[in-house]
Formats: sequence, C-alpha cells, structure tokens
Amino acid sequence: YLRFDFTKLKGDLAGGLTSAIVALPLALGFGILATGGDPKGAVAGLYGAVFTGIVASLFGGTPQQITGPTGGMTVILTEVYLQTHDVNALLAACLIAGLIQVAFGLLKLGRFISFVPQPVISGFTNGIAILIFMQQLAAFCAAPVVALATIGFILLTQIVGRTLPKLFIGLLAGTVATYFLWDKLPPFLYRFDPQAVAFVKTESIRVVGAIPHSFRLPAMPITSWGAWRTAIPAGFTIAILGCLETLLASVVVDTVTNGDHNSNRELVGQGAGNAVASLFGGIAGTGAIVRTMINIRSGGVTKLSGVICGLVLALVVLFLSPLAAHIPLAALAGVLMMAAIGMFEWEPVKLLPKTPFADGLVFVTTMAVTVFADLISAVLIGMLMATFLFINRVSKLGVIPAMERTLSSIPEQTKRAMQRHRVSVFGIEGPLFFGAVKSFSREITNAAPDALILDMKGVSIIDQSGAGAIEAIIHRMKQRKKTVLLCGMRPEVRKTLHALGVVQSVGADSFPDTLDKAIDYALARAQARQPGLADYLKQDLILLDADIPDKAALFDIAATRAEDEGYVFDKTAFLENLWLREKDSPTSLGHGVGIPHSRSGAATDEVVVIFVRPKRPLADYGT
Repeated sequence: YLRFDFTKLKGDLAGGLTSAIVALPLALGFGILATGGDPKGAVAGLYGAVFTGIVASLFGGTPQQITGPTGGMTVILTEVYLQTHDVNALLAACLIAGLIQVAFGLLKLGRFISFVPQPVISGFTNGIAILIFMQQLAAFCAAPVVALATIGFILLTQIVGRTLPKLFIGLLAGTVATYFLWDKLPPFLYRFDPQAVAFVKTESIRVVGAIPHSFRLPAMPITSWGAWRTAIPAGFTIAILGCLETLLASVVVDTVTNGDHNSNRELVGQGAGNAVASLFGGIAGTGAIVRTMINIRSGGVTKLSGVICGLVLALVVLFLSPLAAHIPLAALAGVLMMAAIGMFEWEPVKLLPKTPFADGLVFVTTMAVTVFADLISAVLIGMLMATFLFINRVSKLGVIPAMERTLSSIPEQTKRAMQRHRVSVFGIEGPLFFGAVKSFSREITNAAPDALILDMKGVSIIDQSGAGAIEAIIHRMKQRKKTVLLCGMRPEVRKTLHALGVVQSVGADSFPDTLDKAIDYALARAQARQPGLADYLKQDLILLDADIPDKAALFDIAATRAEDEGYVFDKTAFLENLWLREKDSPTSLGHGVGIPHSRSGAATDEVVVIFVRPKRPLADYGT
C-alpha cells in the first residue's frame, strides 16, 4: 500500500496541485450544502477533502483517482443532516459508511458494480445535478449579482482556456469583485425575495466565516448507543452510494488511461478515507470524476498525485483559511450551479428519441425519482426496472449472454492467413447487456488483433451499455489504425446501433453480410496495406475471382461495380475520362490503373480504390 513510484514525481506534482485548485471551491461549497446551508459546514467539507484525498490515495486501487466531497454524496449527506440537524450525527453516519465500505472491499463485492446499467447511472447523475442546482437557489437569491458575477467569470475563463481551473478562477474573481464593488455599485446591495417577487435592499452579505487554521485531534463523533443506532441506516445508505459513485469514476479512469483498477482495493481505500475524515470532523467523499480527469490531463500518474492534492488543501487550512473565510456564500452558489450544469449528462437526453423504449423509461424514471423522492429509492427502482426488463427479454429468448471464438468452420488455409495477418473473429451469442459488457470488453482487449471481426448473428438484442462497449472497442481500434468489422447483424440490432451512433462511428462500409465476406475483406485489406492504399479500400469495392480477359473488361467491371455501390454517378463519363487518361500515360494491367494517374502528382484525398483479384494469374491474360 505504501510503495511509491517517484519516477513520475513531476507529473504527479502538477496533477496534484491543479486538482487541489479545482477541489478547493467544491469542498467549501459541498460542505455548506451537506449541512443544510450552514456556513460552518465549509470546515467539514475542507477537512473531508484533505483526509479522504490523502488516505484513499494511499490505500485505494485507482492510482490517478482524486477523492473528496462530490455532488452525489453531498445530496445524500444533506438528507441525513436534515433528519437530525446535528453535525456530529452526520459525522457518525460517515464513519459507519467508511467501515461498511472497507468491509465491502474485504468481502470482494466491488465487481458487482458492473451490473448497474447505463440508463440507471445516467438518470441518477442527472437527478443529482438538478437537485444541486435547485438547492443553490436560496443562496443565489440572497445576492444574485454576486452569484451572476461569479458565473460570468467562470464562463469567461472557459472561453479563454478550457484547461484553466474555471471554478477556482470564477470564485476568486467573484469574491474580489464583490469586495471592491460592494459599496460602489447599487445592484450588489440588493437581494431577490421570491415571496414578494421583488428586489429588496440589504445591508450585508453572508460569507463562509471563520475557518480554524489547525486540525482538531481525532475523536468519536457521538458516544451514546441510541445515537449510533440511528446513524447505522444512514451510514449504510452513504456507503452504497459512495461505492457506486467511486467505482463508476474508476471505470472512467480505466477508459481514459487503458488501465485496470482494483475495485475491491478501491473500496478499502475509500472506506478508510471516509472513516478517518469523520474522526477529524470531515464529511465523506467519493472518487471525483472531474477532478480525476484534471489530474490525469495535468500529468498525474501515480497515487502520489492524490496525496499531493490532499496535502495542498491541508496547507490551505493551515495558512490561508483567514482568506477563505471572506468568500461570499452567493459566490459559492454560483460555483455549485455551474458544477451542476457540468455534471448533467446531455447526451442521453439528446439520444432519448432514438433510445430503445425500455432503456429510456429506466433513465427518465430514475432521474424523476432522484429529484422528487430520494437517492436510494432512485437506485433501487432503476435497478429493479432494469432487472425485470432484462429477465423478461432473456426469458423470451432462453439464452444466457455469452461470447466465444467462432473459428471451427473456417478452412485451415484461411486460419493460417488470419494468424499471419493477426485477424481475430469473435462470435457473440445471446443478448449483449450490461451484465456481459465487462467480460466481453476484457476478452477482446486481451486479443489485441490488427483486424477485429465481430460476428453478430447470434445477438438478438443489444442495449445501450452493450452498444457503448462496442463503440469503445471501435474507437480504441481506430486510434491504433486497425480494422473493425461487424457482420451478420439482425435488422433490429443494426437499427439500435445506428440510432445510437455506433454505425456512424465504425463506418457504413464495415458491415459485411456474412462472416466469410468479412474475413475475405480483412485479409484483402491486410494484403493490400501499403502507404495510403488500405485507408481507401472499401468492402463493397472488392471483386474476387473476376473474369478480366483484357483492360477494357477490367475497366467495365470496375466502373459497373463503382456505379452500383454509389461511388460513381455517371459510368459513361467515368470510362471516358479513364481512357483519356490512359492514352496520355498508359498503365500495364498488373500495376493497376488510377485517375488521376498515381505518378501525375494530382491525386487528392478523395480517392476510390477498386480491388480486383482475377481468376487466373495476370501472365495468362497477355497485354
């Protein structure tokens, strides 16, 4: 646990410092939000960011993960606090949550996060974003000009440079502007009264207030058994949601870094961090996706980056807390509103009309229950709906999701050619759902072929998670300049992939009808791969075993196929130009023919390549 890799220290320093700058305003804002709007909660948020950040990084299983108070966790902490209005009871629930998370990790329950489907996750996340935004309206109305100024500075920072810490800069600029313009610009002196629907003049502005410039000694939050008994259910709720959000963040890190986190170890680290933080007066946290992405983009590689982030925040507590005490609550409200907008996932909403009805229903229901009921009910209802829909679909099919290599019917000569050119074929059997996505992705990733063929004839239904896994594989292969083909798809599967944008990602030419055609195309492309050629080769412009007695027959066959497939709109004009080109600079049959001629220097990126393999050797055709 305590082994460090100092070879990446420079990147870890940059990542830790940058993520700390981003984490500071969020820690203050989420701390206040967790305690029902009490400014004293800023201390709990800051302490939580320090201790969860350091301890979770030391003992966790995702090296680049930055841990601290997050929107999802804060919403449930607010619900817990409002039941008792006692900060110590809230800290006790956080302590219990940490211990439960450690137990989950030791019992190796982390892998079960893969069974949470994407519509539930997206609906849950969007519901939390809406709640955070709504909960800031009161602080916004207390000083609307201050909040709007902060939001304006955040937007301006985003325009100037997308990599800049916009929330920190916006909070700093909004705070400075408030103190310099408070008594000089009349709009700063007014608050909005929702009941009167009018602006009312105010004499002061609420600020964070005093923050201790030291850390208290660790202590148990409460001592009575009755209070502990009340805190246990709340702690279990916090633990469940903390596990969910943390491991989802870890999955995102794996996607970006091509890594492989240790789910169980991550739960142990998160639980230890939350337990330690609660003993020092800090609220619980989770893996924070945005801060983690900033850490990675800034150069953070090892767990030292998370430790450095926590240490930087500790230095803020020790030496800069008097400055933080003057931050207006309305400015923090502006920060959290922008954080909520950034947290909201717009893509599932835009795709809703094209998403399968069942997935869309789960997404909308989970989001609505999150907003109008509570988070635990949202997750439970979303999971139950997804499970029942899954069971209903599978029961009709009588098939369990599985994946296996399908090479038994392929001739030995073709197999050897496939091995030589690193062409892998995967046959997918049964519905491709969220439960099978993880093993499916791991199997294909381990194969690491130069050409990947997915035989989809056995896939009867595919959901959003399965489509997302296929799209991720496609993007990964294309980044490595490798071939991806999907063959044998049923109409309903192809329709779903097209609606969700997967067909557009892989290219419409990469969907052969049968496995044999896909293998022929992959091998032909591998054999023809020369600088530039393979990039233009289309599966529907490959002619195998063609009868071409002379050059005229070759031209006619090629032009006819190109016209049939929509690459040439006027065959006659195409042939006229082709023969005109040949009169000026004839090309032998064996070397191929091109317009413009390959040696003319006039060729552009808009090139159509027609690949022809004759029945007999070229020498048999004469000239």
